[in-house]
Amino acid sequence: MKHLLPFVAGFITFFILSGVYYMGIMDMPSGPCFQAEPDMTFGILANALFVALTAYVIQVSGDFSASSGAKHGAIVALTANGFLNLGLVGMTTLFTASEAIQDIVVNTPLMAAAGAVMAILYNRGEAKKEA
Repeated sequence: MKHLLPFVAGFITFFILSGVYYMGIMDMPSGPCFQAEPDMTFGILANALFVALTAYVIQVSGDFSASSGAKHGAIVALTANGFLNLGLVGMTTLFTASEAIQDIVVNTPLMAAAGAVMAILYNRGEAKKEA
């Protein structure tokens, strides 16, 4: 249970914030290699793995302040999202470099917010006792 609540709260935070941005502000990619209706199962799984990595980094750090959680969330987002997006730009024609950079820039504060939420919840319960 010590990991479940922070993970779920972080996932919900990230999913809502990214949903607002990607569905309401930025248009979905529409190139020839994108599906008209994306498979949300894989999208949700990818986001869950992204949040799980952030939760792991926060837990291992042992510092459960909101600012530390935000910092760790931003670092994970910058590195993991940067690796994915810049690698795809370098090896495919899925999207442009400016679209990749925009995705990295947007995801960094979104995961920082999720990281802050996760750290606050880690600070409250069993995880704090065992750190």
